[in-house]
Amino acid sequence: MKTKSSITYRLTGLILLLTCISLSAFAQEGLHIASLFDKYGREKNVTCVELNGSILKSYRMTAYKSLVFEEVTPYKEEILRCLKQDINTNKVEKTQEVTEKGQLRSAYYRLEPASRKGQELNRYILFKIGKEDMATLVYIEGLLSEEELMNILYKR
Repeated sequence: MKTKSSITYRLTGLILLLTCISLSAFAQEGLHIASLFDKYGREKNVTCVELNGSILKSYRMTAYKSLVFEEVTPYKEEILRCLKQDINTNKVEKTQEVTEKGQLRSAYYRLEPASRKGQELNRYILFKIGKEDMATLVYIEGLLSEEELMNILYKR
């Protein structure tokens, strides 16, 4: 027989779990790339990384998600379509793109800040196709400035 306190603890745990899941999903609200994380995050040749807790806080982030595709070719068209939709439907404050032979090789997008819990959070999308068609897609959200992000990315 379950006691009142054990039921209360389980219910509290369930509520906390659902809150964490919903906050993670809320981070990419309205972005087409969110579907890529859901769809390909568990694929065999794709590595999904989602940071949480103290690691995020130490970099002044509230969300960090990345997908690394060992071979991007089967996914490339869909990724590029989602990126294009996101930059067309969201206000992009800064864009840096590198193309090679008319093909996008890397991209940096700073989106309009999102308001969460009374704070204006900066949002960034990064995409890069590297050697042997390995590719990385990253979504970052948080209080960190563009300068702080660049320091993280280019820190040796």
